Amino acid sequence: MIGRSVAAAIAVALAFASTTVRAAGTGPQVLDPNRVVWRALRFAAHKAGLSAAIEVRLRPAGEPPSDQPSGAPLAAAATLGEPREVWLESTTKLPGRTFLARERVDADRATALEIVDTETGARHHRKTYLLSGSGFTLDLVEPASLGELFQPPDRWTRRIHSSTPYPDALPNAARVTGPAGLLYAISAADLKAPGDSLSIHVLVKTQVERVTVRVEGGQPVQLDYQQDVGGAVTPVHDVCEALALVAHSDPMDPASASVFRIFGLEGDVEMLWDATRRLPLQLSGQVKLLGQVQVRLTSATLR
Repeated sequence: MIGRSVAAAIAVALAFASTTVRAAGTGPQVLDPNRVVWRALRFAAHKAGLSAAIEVRLRPAGEPPSDQPSGAPLAAAATLGEPREVWLESTTKLPGRTFLARERVDADRATALEIVDTETGARHHRKTYLLSGSGFTLDLVEPASLGELFQPPDRWTRRIHSSTPYPDALPNAARVTGPAGLLYAISAADLKAPGDSLSIHVLVKTQVERVTVRVEGGQPVQLDYQQDVGGAVTPVHDVCEALALVAHSDPMDPASASVFRIFGLEGDVEMLWDATRRLPLQLSGQVKLLGQVQVRLTSATLR
């Protein structure tokens, strides 16, 4: 559970990360991370006898990553004037594929400082991105032999290092984040009426894409999930009028095709958003082997 001191530490997170535009034409407004009420979200789906599961976790700087060995040093706590960071972690399990991701984000600007993306199953790789104001470096690690396929990523030995500048078309003041950072930005935005939108640049694979999330309308949704507040778990069974959001991505390089995906979901990803509880209720997108998949919220841990 995030305490008041931690909430204050990230109180200005994402303030300049992107722009939301109100349908009424009142102009842009900054994001407010105090609107981000969740600490962990879990989604599940079942289709054609197959299942999918997504878990997203938010933690403040100073807490170790879930895969960090016991006893490893923690990040130093931020002091006044120093960058404040949050960590966004996700685990996605799809038929034959597992995605593990961790993003270290400058909480004041929502700029991703580091992204670690690991995939096993149909493909095996771990990609570590270090982002700067001008571009990013990528360290790719893969199994070098059939025997290494059954070893953890730390034992893979095929390594490739590359450096890539941001495309010339990227605005100088643009903030670049990762897929989980996009969900965080949506949670911090004030999207509450058809026509409201949010635009932010997202690094996917090796290209930067401008992702625009727009409120397309609303629809009633039956709620059925477990809510955890301070360790007290209660079921939520209700009907709410959710906002229908659509995330559309355009590569900064017009000659490139979009490779945008979030938590393994590809294409124009749709979200049903509860603007009152400030929670994503459903995510929909394309998944290999399954086609269009809808993952529904099954539990939410709130701060």
